[in-house]
Amino acid sequence: MRRIVEASILLLSLSYIFNAILGRIGARGIADLSMLILFSLSILLMSTRVRRIILLPILGSFLGFIFEFIGLRYSFPFGSYRYLAFEGFALQGVPIPVIIAWGVYVYTCYLASLYISRRMSIITASSLMVLLDMALDPVMVERGVWIWESGGEWFGVPLTNYLGWFLVSSISLILYNLAGEEPLEVGSTSYIPYISSFLPIISMSGASSWLPSYISISIALILPIMRAIK
Repeated sequence: MRRIVEASILLLSLSYIFNAILGRIGARGIADLSMLILFSLSILLMSTRVRRIILLPILGSFLGFIFEFIGLRYSFPFGSYRYLAFEGFALQGVPIPVIIAWGVYVYTCYLASLYISRRMSIITASSLMVLLDMALDPVMVERGVWIWESGGEWFGVPLTNYLGWFLVSSISLILYNLAGEEPLEVGSTSYIPYISSFLPIISMSGASSWLPSYISISIALILPIMRAIK
């Protein structure tokens, strides 16, 4: 059983690594497709060990869509923003890649949280989501994917956005736990996909967004060291 878990984690890590490499050489469509395929294989493989695990990315994507839908219209809970890309490839104004990303990221952060602090996995995973978005959002703003109407405190992104990310992530994880979470034994390798998730973001960073990207991944790299010291 442990080998199944490790193989699933490897596939998830590779999904981010290949996405970063292929995206860097200009094959963005292939990069995103390969990531989706590898993630799907990873979650299907993990579901043979923990049947309900597939519910987590579904919840993440569904709630991500619901709150994005609300956010675009009422500026809650993220703040006032709008998308500048993915026209014609959106659901009720919410880009489909964004919906998918919510589920993938929530699942990735959940796995990482099991290694950092299993007893506080909801808070830990939600905090890891916020840390990841501290790298992601400035990059997407610089690339013109979306825009914050009034800028913000973190490299042009408002702090309300990160409160929103924590809220949506927490609700997804709480509902997953209420559904009857099955025990999943993982080791330090469960943190690798999370670190790998920064690679596509860093590969897209530019002159004004490389700093928040590297600050975020530096903190992410320190966390397991702090755990080991404890």
